[in-house]
Amino acid sequence: MNFPRELSLTESGMSRKISAGVVFLVAVLWLAGVAAPLEAANFLWRVTAKNGGQAYILGSIHLAHSGIYPLRDPIMRAFDQAGTLVVEIDTEGLPQGALNGYVAAHGLSKDPRPLPDRLSPATREALLLSGFYRPEMAGTRPWLAALTIQLAAMRQYGFEPEYGLDKYFIGEARARGLAIRELETLDEQMGMLTTMSDEEADLFLRSVVLEMDDLPETMRAFLDTWNGGDVTGFTRVFFQEYDKYPELAPLLDKIIIRRNEAMAVKIDRLLGRNNICFIVVGAGHLVGDRSVLAHLAARGYVVTQL
Repeated sequence: MNFPRELSLTESGMSRKISAGVVFLVAVLWLAGVAAPLEAANFLWRVTAKNGGQAYILGSIHLAHSGIYPLRDPIMRAFDQAGTLVVEIDTEGLPQGALNGYVAAHGLSKDPRPLPDRLSPATREALLLSGFYRPEMAGTRPWLAALTIQLAAMRQYGFEPEYGLDKYFIGEARARGLAIRELETLDEQMGMLTTMSDEEADLFLRSVVLEMDDLPETMRAFLDTWNGGDVTGFTRVFFQEYDKYPELAPLLDKIIIRRNEAMAVKIDRLLGRNNICFIVVGAGHLVGDRSVLAHLAARGYVVTQL
């Protein structure tokens, strides 16, 4: 999930701008690459159908820094073969103000009480003791406060939406005149957040706050495993937060698992014999036994990591 434009939050005199290049609990997975041995695998797969249809699927880093570029040759060679770019959502094609409208409609609470007073005791204590709470968050719903905190922390360590792989390939596709197809809509992506129950949103915020102290170490682990194409290691790091907070299982199902299957269905429909697709989705959607790749393999595709 990725929204690399800036949002303006305004209500009752409150004004705050935040970038919306954020995802569920693992904003930390949008990591930049560093130098790695040439023999290292890439977070890139070739998917081949029995009828000859073919695609390349790249695990995306939605927030990165300039050091990730230029991308490795295998990635760019795969993109050079493509006639169509497929992304979760074409963020550069969104109508002006679309994200601001969603935030105004769904991210701000109608409850006049400030955010801490709307939280469970455990989450309120964690938030206030963390030092991350700011007065401008008073009118936000818990999930928006959580994403704001995640994004601010990521940017503090130099990871910016403008260097994300989705944004890069959308720009390259437009420059080359390639067709761009979407796997999801803005309504679908935002709906995952806006339909959180109060209990889910509360726990989401608490887990984000409690994990901030470990962010540098977690980022390093994601970076190392993504950059080396270490699927086993990346899977372990990606799911460790869900293992720590089993109460988040419904959110994992909503924001990752169900989307994986839906994406695989749409990718299946997009593949054609004469038009190679280059697909960019969040790296977390490509790991685990219910990943996009696992669903495609179950449909008879040959899936090969490059």
